[in-house]
Amino acid sequence: MLWEMTARIRLHSDTHIGSADDTSRATADIAPLDRDPATGRPRFRATTLAGLLRRHLAERLGDERASAVAELFGEAAPRSAEPGPGASVPSALDIDDAVAELPPEAGVTVRAGNRVDPGSGAAAPGAVWRMETLPAGTAFTLTLRLHVGEGQSEGRLLALAALAADGLAGTGPGVSIGARTARGYGAAACEGWHTLRHDLGTPRGWADYYALTWRQRRDRAHRAVAERCRSRPGARETGLSALFSERLETEPALAAAVGADYSRTLADYGTDDRRRDELALTLHLAERPTDALLGPADAGPDAHAHRPGLLLVGEAPGLDTLGEVDRAHLRRPAVGGDGAVQWRPTLGDTALFALFKRMSRRLVRDISGESGAAAGEWSDDSAARRLHARWWGGDADVQSAPRASAVRLRRAAELTGGTPQRTTRVTIDALFGDSVDASLLTDDVHAGGSAEVVLDVPDPDDAVRGLLALIVRELHTVAMDAVGGGTGAGHGRITVSRAVLTSRGPGADAEPVDLVAAVDDPASADRAAAESWLAALRTALAPDAGRRRSADP
Repeated sequence: MLWEMTARIRLHSDTHIGSADDTSRATADIAPLDRDPATGRPRFRATTLAGLLRRHLAERLGDERASAVAELFGEAAPRSAEPGPGASVPSALDIDDAVAELPPEAGVTVRAGNRVDPGSGAAAPGAVWRMETLPAGTAFTLTLRLHVGEGQSEGRLLALAALAADGLAGTGPGVSIGARTARGYGAAACEGWHTLRHDLGTPRGWADYYALTWRQRRDRAHRAVAERCRSRPGARETGLSALFSERLETEPALAAAVGADYSRTLADYGTDDRRRDELALTLHLAERPTDALLGPADAGPDAHAHRPGLLLVGEAPGLDTLGEVDRAHLRRPAVGGDGAVQWRPTLGDTALFALFKRMSRRLVRDISGESGAAAGEWSDDSAARRLHARWWGGDADVQSAPRASAVRLRRAAELTGGTPQRTTRVTIDALFGDSVDASLLTDDVHAGGSAEVVLDVPDPDDAVRGLLALIVRELHTVAMDAVGGGTGAGHGRITVSRAVLTSRGPGADAEPVDLVAAVDDPASADRAAAESWLAALRTALAPDAGRRRSADP
């Protein structure tokens, strides 16, 4: 028995799928995309997709059910095993490379960035990176074949394949593609699936598959999934498991053949064993005035209103403004609800993540009593440094490779609302107080607006929850840190109006805690939860401090 499964996925943020051939990078110092050597078009390798799906299924099932992962994706023989035909288990899934279909509104872009110094918040000298990226709106048509061998359960393999493929659904912390996924790169969502079953034991089933060439079968599958997506414009596919369930309900013969094993496998393995938290934030490009904190509570809504601010996450000016401005605020393609690609201002990816990381670094140093030490003297043995590096990644210098962070930005934050503005400024001489000749700078910045941001935290503990509560408190009151360029002139002030931390675990209901309510209402249950997390944070950073009374979040 053989199943053809075809999916169409669309990228929802910039994505870099790197190339194993580093020749072009050696000459231009730009990390290139992986490309088809015959056509030069960007591609999504089958080995990359197989690795992403395997990892998603392994994380979902956990170590205790790793044998099911090997059953679907195969298993290499251990080094000590005797060579022979039974030493390795082949994969039941066969996957083809997929070629990128770029949207007409955007093309491949070279994104340039600079690592942010964790102490000062400024760009670290010499820490520049450049890489080719695929824009949001890029589509891939994925082709997978599931081979059911003699003695294997067709329904069981279908269920395992569906659980693995559901990572592409685009809901929750599923599969992210390529590099820098912790900074919001590589977000993708499936738009549609098409499946076709071939019974190779019958003449008709054999001819339907083998009478066509590989290219003819691929084109047939691509047309079918494209037609399904066109018939449901703007709709998002819920997953391969939903499509299989739909077919089992409408096809009695299929249900009789595989339905029992399929349902039994979903019952045994359908529970998501991952422990994870997600922090959903509504961020505003604005700041709270002092009156909002010190004035009376009944001063009226205008006294507590946010004051819009300016933001500059710099990039080179566009062709239409080249020669008129020195820097422009970052705008990137974004996929709208109807599937159309639009250019929108962004709150940033690297810059926004660096803001959270910098705030965490300062907070843990303050709590542990190590804030007086210079940035370069922060001991590697410090409990505060170990906790910070575990969740936000290490503070690597230019010569060393950065360490991965556990906290992940689900996707780049798009700004909604606000207006673009052009600002002009001059440099003031520090000695005489007048303007410096030939120092006129013109920037295209963004004023006001809001963004929805989600942080994913795998395998969380109460200490990191307390740290997130403190970050929300700072952003909700008077933040000491800002994002982007021009922060010394008041740019980049961010305020949070909504922050809900939701804990999810195997077999447990979601437990949301409103962190903004925890800050504003001392008598709330949210405050009580946050206080226990803060106690755990202090214990993790300084064991003696854990016995003191909890401070307000």
